[in-house]
Amino acid sequence: TFVEPFVGFGDKDDRRRLGLLILFITSVALAVGGVVIYRLYGTAINHRRTWLVDTAQSQARLIEFIARSEAAQADSVSPEGATPATLRQIIDSHERYTGFGKTGEFTLARHVGDSIVFLFRHRHFDSETPKRIPFNSEWGEPMRRALSGKSGSLIGLDYRGEPVVAAYEPVAELDMGIVAKIDLAEIREPYVHASLAAMGVGLLCIFIGAALSLHLVNPLILRLGESRNELGVRIKERTAE
Repeated sequence: TFVEPFVGFGDKDDRRRLGLLILFITSVALAVGGVVIYRLYGTAINHRRTWLVDTAQSQARLIEFIARSEAAQADSVSPEGATPATLRQIIDSHERYTGFGKTGEFTLARHVGDSIVFLFRHRHFDSETPKRIPFNSEWGEPMRRALSGKSGSLIGLDYRGEPVVAAYEPVAELDMGIVAKIDLAEIREPYVHASLAAMGVGLLCIFIGAALSLHLVNPLILRLGESRNELGVRIKERTAE
């Protein structure tokens, strides 16, 4: 049982109470550590969402500027005529972009029929275009919102069905949507490691503290017990007299 390590420490009730006390301290320490790490994790998520929103919006405005410039040079009233040249410039510029994080990614897509058709992807020098997905699929929620004319951020599934932290923004000039995202697992990873490390260190400290307490306090408890027994014997002897 939990109190077996405390054999020799006072009587059975004393050992049980000490065991419960250590269990309580352990639970409180783990709970406090968990709350702190969870709050830090939440702060990191919010910070990353804000950064992704700024990034997606700046990228969308830049693409729109390029599209207008290409349309003006081509003397085209419709920006559709400038789309190929705009995409070429975007792809060329992102080939020199080092990315953000291990899984950071930009995607650019268009709503065609009942599908989301991806036109561009940048993920650590991997520019392979993702396969199209149904517009009403459970996957690709960030891009679906961008193509619906919405702007913002969310935690949801991307075109791979992986949970991501993503920002989405419409590119009005080209009737497209852009998404900047990073896998949720990458953001979560350091906090999982920190939680495990904190739990291990906390349990070790509690164990060492309990061992030191037993080593220092146990002799005093035993002496008090002996004194109590001697006092009880004397009281009985006097009562008998």
